[in-house]
Amino acid sequence: MSTAPSAPSRSGRLSTALGLPRLRGQRLLLAAVVIDSTGSGLAVPFLLLYLISRDHMPAATAGTVLTVAGLVALAAGPLSGPLLDRWGPGRLVQCAHALRATAFLGYLAVGSTPAVLVLATLAALGDNLFWPANRAFLARRCQPGELLRWYGLERALRNIGLAVGGLAAGVLAGSGTTGLRLVMAGNAVSYVIAAVLIALLPAPAAPGPPRAAPGSRPAARRPDRAYVTMVAANTLLVLVCVALPVLVPLYVVRQLHQPSWVVGAVFALNTLLVTAGQTLVVRRVERHDHLVVLRSAAVLWSAAAVLFGAVSGMPGGAVLPLLALAVLVFTAAELMHGPTSDAVAVRMAPEDGPGRHLGLHQLSWGVGSAIAPLILTRALSLGPWWPWVLLAVGAGAATAMLSAVGNGHPGRRREETEHDRRAQGDG
Repeated sequence: MSTAPSAPSRSGRLSTALGLPRLRGQRLLLAAVVIDSTGSGLAVPFLLLYLISRDHMPAATAGTVLTVAGLVALAAGPLSGPLLDRWGPGRLVQCAHALRATAFLGYLAVGSTPAVLVLATLAALGDNLFWPANRAFLARRCQPGELLRWYGLERALRNIGLAVGGLAAGVLAGSGTTGLRLVMAGNAVSYVIAAVLIALLPAPAAPGPPRAAPGSRPAARRPDRAYVTMVAANTLLVLVCVALPVLVPLYVVRQLHQPSWVVGAVFALNTLLVTAGQTLVVRRVERHDHLVVLRSAAVLWSAAAVLFGAVSGMPGGAVLPLLALAVLVFTAAELMHGPTSDAVAVRMAPEDGPGRHLGLHQLSWGVGSAIAPLILTRALSLGPWWPWVLLAVGAGAATAMLSAVGNGHPGRRREETEHDRRAQGDG
């Protein structure tokens, strides 16, 4: 005699309503995400201050060292591909944590400019190895149809960790060099703990994609034209995304002549919306074609750029309301783009050897972030409208490129299969 499926529990219904994935047995993974991101929140905002105050390094020198390190570490994007296919995502995540922990412990012991350059490069290499490995790692551990939900939850948790870490670092930094040393040490310890927690995770309950035999190399496939086009579009969208931390502070203070607390309010509003809204937005968009979602995010970013640019021509009383509206539209695009771009990259990559594809996708984040300060500050020097025109056009170009990718890519078929499975599970 057949048995009718049991009704979802109250907690299950609440998780579904909030856009959360199934979390049973995932405590260690969630703890690793929060601890890792809290450590980053501790150290990343205060690294420049630490190098300047402890090592008496000129600000321009410290900034140049970190920029050069970031550019050198772009090589880790393509490098992560073969390492990911050979070692698997879990080992590569642990390796990235170890590199970053070593770098931040090293900051405590050395202070010469060449040594700091080596350590900064090591940390940046760890960052660029971590992200493609982490995307593949979550994809292997999540339930069918829940990939986007996991990316959304992880992003929300990372925002919480960064906020908590940043607040704690602000308190510690108030005690001078000793407090800043504790901040650097705390970040290193967070990476070690996160690596240990990853090592303690049980094997995934659901079978993952086929794995190559030990010592063998998976068949390496070149990313096809559709994947390269998607990556090029994402590079433009990353350039738009990082405009908030790179361009908005300068724009608000120097072009709009607003007090510095307005910059803090902009970032507080953005952080609050991302933390509270990420999983809810994922729930709304997860059943839609992910490329359509990315195109919608690009359109919203174009609109946000127009709104930001329009603020410069407004009378004083209209500046703050229009600025708040621009931040809301910008953040809506950010909520749609963040987890969806990762899901598209994973689903368009071959399941049995995704490393080369995910490494190329990581390069879009590295290149977009690296070129943003130079391009946006140069554009701003031409006038308050120019960077926003550039960003609106860039987002429009990304929309056209994503449209060219089309719906016939393999990742689209995998989306449909996962959505069917999830519908059966929810039914």
